[in-house]
Amino acid sequence: MNEISPATLLDLLSGKGLGVEYQPIIATADGRLLGYEALARFRLTSGQRLGPDRVFRALHASPLSLFQMEYRVKQLQLRSAPESPRLFLNIDQDAFEVFLHEPVHPMVELLQHRPGTVVEIIENSSVSDAQVSIAMQQAFGAAGIPLALDDVGALDSLVSFDLLAGVDYVKLARDWLCRLTGPDAEALFAALIGFARNSGKLVILEGVETEEQLERARTLGVDAVQGFLYRDRFVEVWQPGAGAEDRLETSTVKPARRSA
Repeated sequence: MNEISPATLLDLLSGKGLGVEYQPIIATADGRLLGYEALARFRLTSGQRLGPDRVFRALHASPLSLFQMEYRVKQLQLRSAPESPRLFLNIDQDAFEVFLHEPVHPMVELLQHRPGTVVEIIENSSVSDAQVSIAMQQAFGAAGIPLALDDVGALDSLVSFDLLAGVDYVKLARDWLCRLTGPDAEALFAALIGFARNSGKLVILEGVETEEQLERARTLGVDAVQGFLYRDRFVEVWQPGAGAEDRLETSTVKPARRSA
């Protein structure tokens, strides 16, 4: 995989080629829109897309630059969000950690005044991740910002009980759609649903692509779903230049052709 050049990263940090995709979260009971998840998108001046994972990975060598990118993305996500009851925002743990020991955290200040914002904390892959996640939970929780635990049950994740107990939303990874083939997995899934229901949490299943998967999610007691089944309702917003005067380019994402 080719590295992203410093010139490209500098352009992105200045706002050039910065975008966001909003994916709807839909109630299984009646099809209501419960909110959107906002996801970072990047592209070169040529129009070529850059994978968000590549961009954020390239910035990890410079923690302050990583935070600057995350902060700028969140500003765009808040400013351009479609009308909805909730807006789910993923916060990079390493970016959050940059200001972890400062008396005032800029990310908490940015989000706490936007009604309906929900902060997604991704499931952990190490003990140090878990420690930062707990610090995020405490900081955003103290500011009255609801929390979601993302990617629960993903193949390479670990579960922190304290984190799971302290969030308002449980977002189940798409891995569950392939995993529910035996009694053990089904029992564990049912236990997660029961735990969430008994503790007042809403369960969202990610990665739903077909009507059959939607119906199964409904049968299993999942409260809401998101995924490519609703791709025609995805919304993209692009900021092609840099500076406060930038024009926003907004479009609905067209369904992609699927290969056999």
